[in-house]
Amino acid sequence: MDQELGSAWSRKKSSSALPDQIQESAWVAASQRGDTLAFNRLVLKWEQTIYNVALRVLQNRDEATEAAQEVFLLAYKNIRRFRQDARFSTWLYRIAINHCVSRARRRPPGLHVSLDSDDSKASPARQLQTSDTQEADLLRAENRMRVHTALSFLPPEQKAVIELKFFQELTFEDIAAVLQVPLSTIKSRLYAGMELLKVRLSAGA
Repeated sequence: MDQELGSAWSRKKSSSALPDQIQESAWVAASQRGDTLAFNRLVLKWEQTIYNVALRVLQNRDEATEAAQEVFLLAYKNIRRFRQDARFSTWLYRIAINHCVSRARRRPPGLHVSLDSDDSKASPARQLQTSDTQEADLLRAENRMRVHTALSFLPPEQKAVIELKFFQELTFEDIAAVLQVPLSTIKSRLYAGMELLKVRLSAGA
């Protein structure tokens, strides 16, 4: 009896992620037919994630809120171009990163960091997480505010890779697909960014 129950639970657990992907695909297909309610459900599912991406790339709450809204507007206008042979998340990340990096490049030189309050409500209450590497250990050991301040000194391209790798926990291959650049470029941006972060953190940024 216990074995039968265990088998049933395993089947249920292994298929638990499938309905979510099927539902998202249905929402995407409906959105492509002009169903605004379906698109709103995609927004509800992804709005916090996209805001978090914008916040860490742009380092400013108001600008991140505005950028996230613009990302979903761009997604809505271009949803018919999305081909469902790719993952919707990859497509949406690409829009978000490209838009936020473009905004960051257009800003005048200087520090654009919002340090007025803790960001526990705006982003996941966790530190940078990845495999047990020396770099991840360094970042996890640092105060979150210091990490965010140090991130503000990075070029937008390096900041985007670090965001996708450590905060969104994408693989190198997934990041290359999002940014549409070679895998070697992704790795070089990550390692260069990590070296700059180490310097800033060790200097008490």
